[in-house]
Amino acid sequence: METISNQEKTMQVTKKRIPLISLLLREKKFLINNDFQIQFMISLLLISIVSTSIIYLANDYFFQSYMQRGVALNLPPDHPFFLMIHEQKKFMTNVFLIVALSISTMAGVWGLFFSHKIAGPLYRLQKYFTEAALDSNKINQKIYFRDNDFFQEVPDSINKYIDSVGVAERRKNHASVNKDLKTEEVA
Repeated sequence: METISNQEKTMQVTKKRIPLISLLLREKKFLINNDFQIQFMISLLLISIVSTSIIYLANDYFFQSYMQRGVALNLPPDHPFFLMIHEQKKFMTNVFLIVALSISTMAGVWGLFFSHKIAGPLYRLQKYFTEAALDSNKINQKIYFRDNDFFQEVPDSINKYIDSVGVAERRKNHASVNKDLKTEEVA
């Protein structure tokens, strides 16, 4: 029967909060691997900026085409048609700015939380193997990821490997003890 460490018990008892609340309360460190996570968030922000820029240019093209139609109809510059187009363009530009800022903010926040689910398990693996290199007994402990992390199959594979190495070592030790006993009996 497996024994559960105090750390695992604490992790099981801890209430789960919405990640945004944890970030605001500074309960968690969300930037674990700064290089990866910042590059990831910048990539998402660039995608959102390019996408919204394309939409803005399409919107501007739409209004310019109507302006050209008004000119083609020889409407005077103070005609209500042009005033309405300018008004609508100004309104749509304001809507565009609000939407662009909202999308960029959501992309940045989403990128932080999403990248955390990738960087967290990798950080845990790195820490586990670094500690195992310093303390060979540490490798016998099982590794776990948080429930909402990606790559849940990795700790399962590592734990199976650790179990198989442990079984192989016990067999080797058992065979060595048996060999020593047989050698003593012969002598």
